[in-house]
Amino acid sequence: MDAIHNKAICTQVVAAYSHCPRKAFLLQCTDERGAPHEYLDMLEECRNLSRTKYLAVLHRTSTQVYSYGDSALSSGIDVLTQANLKTGDLEAYCDVLTKVGSTLRGDRKSAGYEPTIMLGTSGIERDDVLALSFAGHVLGQIQGTIPAAGHLVTLGGERRRINLQAEYKTVKSIIARLRNWSADSSVQPPSVVLNKHCPYCPFKLACSDLAEASDDLSLLDRMTPKAMERYHSKGIFTVTQLSFQFKPRRRKRRNLQRPLNFNVELQALAIRTGKIYIQKLPEIEKTDTALFLDIEGIPDRKFSYLIGLLINDRGTAAQHSFWADRAEEEELIWQRFVQKVGEYPNAPIYHYASYEARVIESFIKRFGPSSSSIGKRLVNLNAQVYGRVYFPVRSNSLKVLGKFLGASWTEPDASGLKSLVWRYRWETGGEAKYKEKLLSYNAEDCQALYILTEELARLRSHADSQLNVDYADQPKRNATNLGSELHAALDHVRLYASVNYRAGRSWFPSDTDAHKRKGPGALKGHPAYMRTVPLGVRLRIDV
Repeated sequence: MDAIHNKAICTQVVAAYSHCPRKAFLLQCTDERGAPHEYLDMLEECRNLSRTKYLAVLHRTSTQVYSYGDSALSSGIDVLTQANLKTGDLEAYCDVLTKVGSTLRGDRKSAGYEPTIMLGTSGIERDDVLALSFAGHVLGQIQGTIPAAGHLVTLGGERRRINLQAEYKTVKSIIARLRNWSADSSVQPPSVVLNKHCPYCPFKLACSDLAEASDDLSLLDRMTPKAMERYHSKGIFTVTQLSFQFKPRRRKRRNLQRPLNFNVELQALAIRTGKIYIQKLPEIEKTDTALFLDIEGIPDRKFSYLIGLLINDRGTAAQHSFWADRAEEEELIWQRFVQKVGEYPNAPIYHYASYEARVIESFIKRFGPSSSSIGKRLVNLNAQVYGRVYFPVRSNSLKVLGKFLGASWTEPDASGLKSLVWRYRWETGGEAKYKEKLLSYNAEDCQALYILTEELARLRSHADSQLNVDYADQPKRNATNLGSELHAALDHVRLYASVNYRAGRSWFPSDTDAHKRKGPGALKGHPAYMRTVPLGVRLRIDV
């Protein structure tokens, strides 16, 4: 991994640092680029669309709109577009530079420009603010005055003002770290730490392979950076090492009603042993009729376009899909869903995680309180797994649990990110294959819910008899009939024994004891035989 010298620090690298220092290092100090996710390509297309619309409006409404040039900042033009800002080893791109009356610089005020960047989403993320702050920093180096604020324009055209002053300190520290890396050709990349950004990252496969090879703690989905640092300080660096840290503990009676916390040590133990561990039995019971709900949507647009419902009625399964082409059809698919659910008024509605519950609550508020009873029937399976049941997997996501239990998806890389890409392709190109992918993906999610529900109900009723299932705080006693009798006898002795019980009062003879001499002297019948007087009562238990 050869370092590249004299490489400019750009917006992409600074934004990447906020997600993962290793990603920033690979982008800045190597020529590796990995394999970009389709979702990032989609965001870039959306950003270009947003840029085109916004610039068209600017040209219609403003008389002084010019493209950015080397001397443009000193020309006094009101609006500059497509600005490639360069100074020293820093490069940043701004879609628009807008002249403002004053910008803070020390104790005096002077004229300057504020940056504007287009987004490919309808919401604003942390890395968007950091990218805008970096653009403001570079702009300040060029014009001599640091802009106090900038603007982010969402995909829907909303222009939001962002205060940048509090962000410049963070930007400067990131730039200093990147410069240190660039200056030292022998520097090694930061350690692999898997996190929630990995699904988006072009280096996902390479980092995952390294983490697998080292059995890194970050393979566990619930492992936080703070917890990882704490385990590292104890000399624990792998999942296998972590698994030996779990110790069964009885919960105090006053804590029995408190929610269970997730235990990464028990998760590691489950992975090492291949067993399912139970801290508290799930409260899922098998019913004749049950409904399984999965909703697909675009969260930043607050638009839910597909409601999937699997109905299992006395062993007969039927899949129902309610699809909306446009946001205006949300009420229609909601009413169709309510009608279908109303045919099974006493059946529980199972879903996974909180997204479906939030969408249902939103629908009820917008489209009618008459359907509020649906919210009371929702059962979140994630709450029945989290902290209660530990499957031998690294994540409690529905995809991971479903695949462990035998569920499958037609698309091997099916995920929430992919569903966003498929919906975008369908909306922009109208190709039927993308709609079919979404309907199939949604139905398979519902099927995975059904499989998980069946497993939780089975664990509740048959956990004691399953060899691959154990209890976290009260491990099973797996023994033969003879061993069980021995355990019962030991429990009886322990029950009646006291702390000061004299040694030698109780003993458990083996088959060889009958052939041993009973005391000093010769065998019985020999002149040297001596009868031994017993010192106390001996308890004999035949096993």
